[in-house]
Amino acid sequence: MAELLIPKIIGELGDVAVKQFGEKVNLVRGVEDEVANISSKLATIEKMLYDAERRRLKDRSVGIWLEKLEDITYEMDDVLDEWNFKIHRAKNEGTHQNARMQPTLRNKVRSLIPSLCSCLKQLPVRSDIAQKIRKINTQLELTLKEADQFKFITNESEVYGRAADMEKVLDQILSKSSSQGRDGVQIISVVGAGDSGKTTLAQLLFNNDKVQNHFELRNWICVSDPFDQKRVAKAILENAGKSSHEAEFDPLIQRIKETFSGKRFLLVLDDVWTEDDSKWKPFQYSLKDGASGSVILVTTRSQRVARVMGSTDTHHLSLISDSDCWLIMQRIAFGGRSGDLCKKVEIIGQKIAEKCKGLPLAAKTMGSLLRFKDTVQQWQNVLDSKIWQLEEAAVELFPHLYLSYNELSPELKRCFSYCAVFPKDHVIVVEELISLWIAQGYVRPRRRGERLELVGLGYFNNFAMRSFFQEIRDVEDYYGFREYMVCKMHDIVHDFAQFLTKNECHALDGIGTNSSGGRARHLTILGGTEEEMFSSPVVDFGRLRSFLTFLEIGRVVVPQNLFCSLKSEIPAEIRRLIHLRHLALSLNPFKELPEVICDLYYLKTLNIYCCGKLSCLPKRIEGLVHLRHLFNEMTDDLRQIPRGLRKLTSLCSLTRFIARSNSDDLAILKDLNQLKRLDIDIEGEVDFGSVKLGKKINMREMSLLFSLGAHFIETPSCIETMEPPPNLELLVLVGYPRTQLPSWLVTKSNANNLTRLIIDGPHNISSLLALWKLSSLEVLVLVEAEKLECLGKEFFRSSFSAEAVAFPNLRKLHFRHFQNWRNWEDLSEDDEKVVVSIMPRLEELKISRCEKLETLPHCILRKISSLKILNIRHCNKLRDRYSDKTEMTRKRYHTFLKFTYPISINLLRYGYSHIFYVSIIFEVK
Repeated sequence: MAELLIPKIIGELGDVAVKQFGEKVNLVRGVEDEVANISSKLATIEKMLYDAERRRLKDRSVGIWLEKLEDITYEMDDVLDEWNFKIHRAKNEGTHQNARMQPTLRNKVRSLIPSLCSCLKQLPVRSDIAQKIRKINTQLELTLKEADQFKFITNESEVYGRAADMEKVLDQILSKSSSQGRDGVQIISVVGAGDSGKTTLAQLLFNNDKVQNHFELRNWICVSDPFDQKRVAKAILENAGKSSHEAEFDPLIQRIKETFSGKRFLLVLDDVWTEDDSKWKPFQYSLKDGASGSVILVTTRSQRVARVMGSTDTHHLSLISDSDCWLIMQRIAFGGRSGDLCKKVEIIGQKIAEKCKGLPLAAKTMGSLLRFKDTVQQWQNVLDSKIWQLEEAAVELFPHLYLSYNELSPELKRCFSYCAVFPKDHVIVVEELISLWIAQGYVRPRRRGERLELVGLGYFNNFAMRSFFQEIRDVEDYYGFREYMVCKMHDIVHDFAQFLTKNECHALDGIGTNSSGGRARHLTILGGTEEEMFSSPVVDFGRLRSFLTFLEIGRVVVPQNLFCSLKSEIPAEIRRLIHLRHLALSLNPFKELPEVICDLYYLKTLNIYCCGKLSCLPKRIEGLVHLRHLFNEMTDDLRQIPRGLRKLTSLCSLTRFIARSNSDDLAILKDLNQLKRLDIDIEGEVDFGSVKLGKKINMREMSLLFSLGAHFIETPSCIETMEPPPNLELLVLVGYPRTQLPSWLVTKSNANNLTRLIIDGPHNISSLLALWKLSSLEVLVLVEAEKLECLGKEFFRSSFSAEAVAFPNLRKLHFRHFQNWRNWEDLSEDDEKVVVSIMPRLEELKISRCEKLETLPHCILRKISSLKILNIRHCNKLRDRYSDKTEMTRKRYHTFLKFTYPISINLLRYGYSHIFYVSIIFEVK
C-alpha cells in the first residue's frame, strides 16, 4: 500500500498548501518546514520500497517495518483528507455568509458574531492538523533510522493429470455396487491440498453427461469457512428451485427433507472445513431418505473432515506430475505454439515446474507470469528468484503468486489486494469492482482526459492474463437489459489477497471475524444477527474508507448500533467518517438518509439499491462533490430528487431520476456531462430540451420508464422532441405509451451506435416496421406488446427490396409476453426467390409466454443459417405443434416438463438442421 500512497502524498502535500493560500483560508500555519521535510523523507523511502517489498516475506522484521510505514502513510493521507475537507467547508461557509450579508450597519455588526464563532471553532482544528503533521514527521524520522539496519537497495528506475482421478470418482458416483451407502445415500469425499484441483474435478463430474442423466436432482453448494448452517440450508433449497424464507433453521431442514426424499440426487458440498459433526448431522438426517443411488460429494483439504462427514468412500487427490506442470506452463506461456524460445527455455521451464510441487494453480500462475518473459535470461531470473526460498509453512502457495504479484505496478498491486473485501467464492461483477478501485483512488489515468473506467478495465484484463481471476464470463439480467462481465477468485488467490491486507480489511459475520482491530480501513458485513455481530465495538469507524454489505434480502439490515464507537447514533455521527470512499447500504428499510451524510466529502460511490422505503434524498446532496456513482434503483417510495444534485458534475451513474409532469426537474441534469448511465422515471409531459442530452457525449446507457398511473392525462409527446445522446449503446424503454416508436430512434446518426435495444410494455404499438434500420443493433428484446397481433414482413422491410439487409448485426432476438400475437407472417414463394439474406448474424431466438402464437415462420428461419439456439418457453400452441410427445414426457423437472436435445425430430422436416440447440419448456397442466 505504501508504494501507491507515497507518490500520491508527495504530490498532494504541496498542492494543499497552495490551495489553502488560493482559497484565502488560513487553517494551518507554521508547518511549511514540516511539510517540506515530510516530502523529502517520503521521497527517500520511496526508493527503498521495491527492495523492501521483495524481502517482506523472507525477513519478518522487514515486514513489520513496512506495516509501520503503511500505518504512517495512511495517517498522512487521512490528514490530507481532513485538511482539504476543512478548506472546502471554510470556503463554503464564507460564501454562504457573504450571500447572507446585507448592506446595513445592523447586519454588518451581526455578521461579526458568527464569524467570531467560526474562527473559535476552527482553532482546535488548526492546532489538531498541525500537531498531526509534526507527529508524522517525527514518526518518519524514526522509520528512516530503522531502515538503516536493513541496508535496502535503492531503486531508481484444462485440467492436466486428472484423467485417472476423474475416471475413478465417476465410477464411484455411478457404480451400482456402491449405491447402497449409509442410509441409502453414498457420501464420497475428495481430499487434497489447497489448489490440488478438487473443485475443478468436482465441476467436471457435476457437468458430466452421464452424471446429468443419472440423477433426477443435482445441487452445488460452496460451503467454505465458517460453516453457516442457515446459509447452507437456504442455498440447498434455492438451488433446488424452492423458496427459503423461513427465518429459523429447523423449518429449513424439514423443507430439505421434503424436497430430497424419494429422489435420486447429487449434492456437491464444495470446500468444507468444519470438523464439528454437530453442524453436519441435521443435514445428514434430512438427506437420508434420498432414492437409492443418491450421492453427496464433498471436497475438503482435511481427512478429518471427511471422517466427520461420514464418508462411505474417500478419494485422495494426489499432486500432479512435474511433466504435467510443465505442460500447463507451456500451454499458457506460449499459447500452444512452439518456437525458438520454447526450445531454449525447456530445461529452465522444467526446473520451474518442479518448484510448482504438483499444484495446478501454481503451474497456471507461473505460465501466466512467463507469458510476459521474452528472453532466456528473464526465464532464468524467475528460476533464480529468492522468493522460492520462503518457508511453505508460512505462506503455502504464495511464493508462486508472489512472483507474479511482485512484477505489478503499485496501482495494480493495490487493486488486486483490495479484492480481499469480497467473501470467498463471491461472484464479482467486474464493472462494480472497477468502480470500487476508482472510488479508492487506485486507478491512475495514463494521459490527460482518459476515462478511469477504461483504465480500470485494462487493469482487470492484466489480472485475468495472470490468472488472478477465473470463471470470467458474460451474464445477462433477467430481461436481457444489460450484459455484465463477472468473475471469481480461486480460494487460494483470495487467501493471498487476504494475507496481503490482513491489517486493513475487517469482516463481520456473526460467527467469526477477520479481525484487524483499530487498523481496519475496509469493513465488510457478511451476515448474522445484531447480537452476534455488534455486541462490542471492534472497528475504529473513523478510519474507514469502504463500507460494504453482502446480505440476503429480508435477513439482516444495518443495525442502529453498528456505529457503536460513534455514540450509537448514525444520523448524528456518520459525518465523522470523512475518509469514506464507498458506502453500500442496499436492501435496507431506511425511510430517509440523514443530512449529515453530505459531510462525507470524499465519498465516490453511494449504493442505496432496493431501499424500498426511502422517501427522500438529503437536501444538502451537493456536499458530495466527489460522488461518481449513485445507485438508487428500486427505491419505489422516492418521489423527488433534490435540486442540489445539479452540482455533482463528477456523477457517472444515476440509476433513478424522477421527472415530474410540467416541471423543470430535468434541468437538474443539464451540467452533468460525465454521466455514462442514466435511468429516468417520466411522470407525464416533461421538458427534454432542458436536459441537453444531445451534448452528453459520455452517455452509453439510458433507460426511460414511463408511468402508467394517474400521472398521464393524455399520451405524452415529449419523447418525440428528445435529442438523444450521440454515443448511446443501450436504450431501454419501459411502459412506452405512444402508438409509434420515436422517429429519432432510427435516424442515421443514432443507428450507427446503438447495439442493445429493449422495449418493455409498448402497450399501444401494433407495428414494429422501422426497427430494421438499426444497422448496429446486436440485441433486441421486445416485451408485452399488447396490441400486436401479427408480425408482418415489414419487420424485415429492407430484405424485400434492393436496399441493405435488415438487422445486419443482430445476434439475439427475444419476444416475451406477447398476449395477442397470433401470426408471424412468413415469406411467400416469390419472396424466397428475391430474398438473399435475413438477419445474417442471428444466433439466438427466444420466444416466451406468447401463448397464442400458432406457428413459426419456417421460410424465414431457414434463411437464417447462423441461427444456433431456438428457445421456446410457455407457448402452448407452439408446443402442441412441434413437440415430440414421447420425448417430452420422458423427463420430468419439478413442476415443468422439459426436453432439450440437439434438434427436435418434428422440426427437422422444416429444414432446421443448422440449429444446434432447441429447448422447449412449458407448465404441466
